[in-house]
Parts: sequence; C-alpha cells; structure tokens
Amino acid sequence: MTLGIITISHNRPNVLRLWCAQIKRLRERLGTYIPAVVVSDEADKSICNEYKVWHITQQNNPATEKFNRAFEYMKSQGVDAVMTLGSDDIISCGFYTKTLAELDKGADYVGTRIFYFYCGQGLERGKMVKLDTPQTKGIGRTVTKDILNQCDWRLWDIEKNWGMDAIATKNIVKYAKKKAIVEDIIVDVKTRGTQLNSFKIWGNRLPQCDPNLFYNILNEEELGILKSL
Repeated sequence: MTLGIITISHNRPNVLRLWCAQIKRLRERLGTYIPAVVVSDEADKSICNEYKVWHITQQNNPATEKFNRAFEYMKSQGVDAVMTLGSDDIISCGFYTKTLAELDKGADYVGTRIFYFYCGQGLERGKMVKLDTPQTKGIGRTVTKDILNQCDWRLWDIEKNWGMDAIATKNIVKYAKKKAIVEDIIVDVKTRGTQLNSFKIWGNRLPQCDPNLFYNILNEEELGILKSL
C-alpha cells in the first residue's frame, strides 16, 4: 500500500520548510519512500528540492485547483491512497502508520476527530490546545484510489478559496464504502495572528495540553525550524 501526502501553500516559506522537514523525518524513521508534493508559488521550489519533495507551481487562486493539481500528480505516481495536510499541519509517524493500517484493513476513507493547535508565534508562543470533535475534519484526511477513480481524481469540482473541506467531503461520501478513524498526534501550527482560525480564537475555547506531546514527535531539525518561526 503506497500512501502519498499532499499540501498547498502560499507565501509561507518558513512554515513550508517545517512541513517538508516532516516528510524527511517520516521517510527516515519509517524506512520507506513516501511520495509528497507541494503546490505553491515558484519561490517555494528550492525548499521542496532541498527535502526531495516534488513541487508544482500554480497560481494561488482558486485554491481548489491547487489541490486538484496535487491529486493529479499523485495519480501519475500510481499511489494507492492520498493524505491531505495543510502546509502548517505536522503529523507523527504513528499517525501515518495507523492510517496505513486502516487502509490495509479495507477502509477507503480515513480521518481523525482529535487534533491539536500549537501557537508558533506571538505572546502565546509554545502553548498548545486539544480539539476533540464528534465528526472528522479535513485535517489528515486520507482517501483511496477507489474513491478517486470515481471522480477522476478531482475532489473539488467548484473553483473556490474557502469552504474547501465541505466540497471535498460532499464528493467523498458519494463513493466511500468504509470509513475509519485514527487517533495519534497531528498538530496545526498557528503562525498568523490575523487568521480567522488564529491560535487566539482556539486558545480561548479549548483545554490546554502539554506541548511536549508535539515536541516529542519531532527531530532536531524540525525543532530548530519551529523555534525560528
């Protein structure tokens, strides 16, 4: 079973470096080549090359088309399934291997209900909170080629820059036959205080937890990048 990982990015080179460094960690610690692709600005290509992550240059609008380009690349690589991460989402090796295990057991749609928000900048830097939701979200979502083949590997059939999770989910559930939920460490690193989903918004609503849960999954390179954000 080959599980690729995709993301899109725009004008966030330091955060993207952390994302690419996690791909290097996953490959080294799991002892396997993991196909990975970033669709973003041309300026990010050098970072991706450094970490041996494939890069596709694509204009930022619409963001949905950037995701479709990423899936198109994964189709060309012959993967069995694709995991979607935000460019600020970092996963543990356990999250990846547990997802693979569910795919091996026959799941065609894998998600998570529990994830974390980490503050990477500002006065609350270093704080982390936990979100436990009744339903899975787009973060860390994985779908198999069985689903993707039925929609021509295009989960987004509308050109938009927002509401992308709902669009993809609507198309996935048309074809999904067996859904699975995994629980392990997956962290959304917040670095933009002006975002609607800034850490300040989540930090005031959710229970705080020990950031060592996050630090302990990272290698020295990732910790250094995180510190420099």
